[in-house]
Amino acid sequence: MPVKPTSSENEQDFIGRCMSEEKDSFPDQAQRYAVCKSKWDVENMSKISDTSAKVMAKIAYNEKFRGINLTNLGENSDACWEGYIQVGTKMLDGREVPDCRGPIED
Repeated sequence: MPVKPTSSENEQDFIGRCMSEEKDSFPDQAQRYAVCKSKWDVENMSKISDTSAKVMAKIAYNEKFRGINLTNLGENSDACWEGYIQVGTKMLDGREVPDCRGPIED
């Protein structure tokens, strides 16, 4: 189940919980921290109601996490459609995106 911030958590509490819960999905500590920090930032961006502020926050988010793999590889990855598996990442229109292969048959 994806880890999401709760309304009662501050950033430090959420990052600590996320780092613990995502340990199996993201064994590399630096990548795990980036994933947890990005989840915190996405949750805060969703609360912005002003359109121009939301656009600026999205631009800042993209710059902050440029070149960092925020996806989990393998069968448990939720980056791909059902029946597909992520085998890495690829560049698409200048952005790094999941490389999904499939369909995988049972």
